[in-house]
Amino acid sequence: MTHSATPPERPFRQKVRILLLWALATAFMILNLVSRPVRPGYSLLESILEQSGTLLVIAGVIGRICSILYVGGRKNSELVTQGPYSITRNPLYFFSLLAIFGVGLVFGSILMAAFFTILAYIVFLYTANREAAYLSHIFGKEYDDYALSTPLFWPDFSGFQWGPERNFAPNALRVTMRDALFIVALVPISEFFEYLHTQGYVLAAVTLP
Repeated sequence: MTHSATPPERPFRQKVRILLLWALATAFMILNLVSRPVRPGYSLLESILEQSGTLLVIAGVIGRICSILYVGGRKNSELVTQGPYSITRNPLYFFSLLAIFGVGLVFGSILMAAFFTILAYIVFLYTANREAAYLSHIFGKEYDDYALSTPLFWPDFSGFQWGPERNFAPNALRVTMRDALFIVALVPISEFFEYLHTQGYVLAAVTLP
């Protein structure tokens, strides 16, 4: 008779995380369509928010690519502790969070940026804790020692180590590029909705600070 594995004995089902993020993206687009920032037209603050948001999106995408170049296709089979993984155990999630916050700023609303970033953080934190339990199960003391010196989520740059040169996995890079492009695509979508509002084709039901 076979027994089902307990949660720490198997990796977290990433489909759950992906579905939740799709739900957040859908909610963002709907809210984007029915709302506008409280500052109509051009303003210095709006310009600063858009430029800052664009830089965060770029930093998030570059960070994700660097992270996947280090871990490649060895996730859950080899413990990677160098490069981005020397400052946080979950650089992919951290850099995704930067990009999500950046998308919210591009929209022009600090409230929207904070709201969706917090929701995404809850999803990522839950996933990271589930994955930490699994990695501790398969790697034992090696992972536990790594966890003691490296934060789960928020980076500590004092422990950064380049490590040896890594060979990346094309499939892993393709997946992270797909995810990154999905986040980046929210920027032109947000700008398109803003155009519809500006031209009067769509009337915003609410304004957001």
